[in-house]
Amino acid sequence: MTSRSNKKMVELLYALNEEKNKLGYKQDLLTPGFLKEVIIGGHLGHYVHRTKHGPDAYSSEEKNECYEYLSCKNGGSFQIDRIDETNLYRISRNDAFFFALFSRENTLKVEKIYRVETADVLEEAKRKISKMKSSSKHLGFGMKWTRQNGRQVWPQES
Repeated sequence: MTSRSNKKMVELLYALNEEKNKLGYKQDLLTPGFLKEVIIGGHLGHYVHRTKHGPDAYSSEEKNECYEYLSCKNGGSFQIDRIDETNLYRISRNDAFFFALFSRENTLKVEKIYRVETADVLEEAKRKISKMKSSSKHLGFGMKWTRQNGRQVWPQES
């Protein structure tokens, strides 16, 4: 890669950061998961939260319903980090969860998105927490579980 192509990429990143600021996002462009949240929200027509605190997105700017997004590359598992029995409100505060499967080859490309109801995620989280080591704070949800408990919402199957 030449310094000219690096320069173009940096210019594009600066432009993207300016656009992010114009749209009112307070997060750093490099905050883990931020770009994926914007991509998922764009596909679903959701209003993505403007800070790192709180749910990932809302049904609209009126914030009537709140959503949490989980994502992984094809072949991986969806994870909720830093969760235990003391902070299950991070699950229960949401009206629904959206599990986005990204391409392994093109990590910005969404392949499928599933909606899973909060009650199902909460039940599975409690089940997993009861069996996990006290040092672990990450819960994984596999693709099989996601397909069994959710419904594909993007792309819409005809």
